[in-house]
Amino acid sequence: MEFSVKSGSPEKQRSACIVVGVFEPRRLSPIAEQLDKISDGYISALLRRGELEGKVGQTLLLHHVPNILSERILLIGCGKERELDERQYKQVIQKTINTLNDTGSMEAVCFLTELHVKGRNTYWKVRQAVETAKETLYTFDQLKSNKTEPRR
Repeated sequence: MEFSVKSGSPEKQRSACIVVGVFEPRRLSPIAEQLDKISDGYISALLRRGELEGKVGQTLLLHHVPNILSERILLIGCGKERELDERQYKQVIQKTINTLNDTGSMEAVCFLTELHVKGRNTYWKVRQAVETAKETLYTFDQLKSNKTEPRR
């Protein structure tokens, strides 16, 4: 498992998946708003139809979004914008990692570290994202005879 930190605009990311947050009630995060603008309102139209409320842990995986280079966009619910705390942030990261793992994504660009978490800086958010991802994907299988291979 490799992690790298990059800065750049979301619309220029060539990746299997871009991960962005959605707040209650159906409010896009700043990065998601950029993607929505580039896709001519595609994402906000889905939210208006009630596809995703923005509650903590809700997910919506979009395929082939217009004008976006990435194959998929994962929208993840983050709860109320001003109430995002450490516990909820970790839940959001765990749900993101589990969803990406279930879909077989080999790589993803995660913009969840751009979210505002009460009382925490960017260093903490990146560190927690990496630690939570490792914890979520860890499986102890040294003593098992039939090891399950991850879906790819």
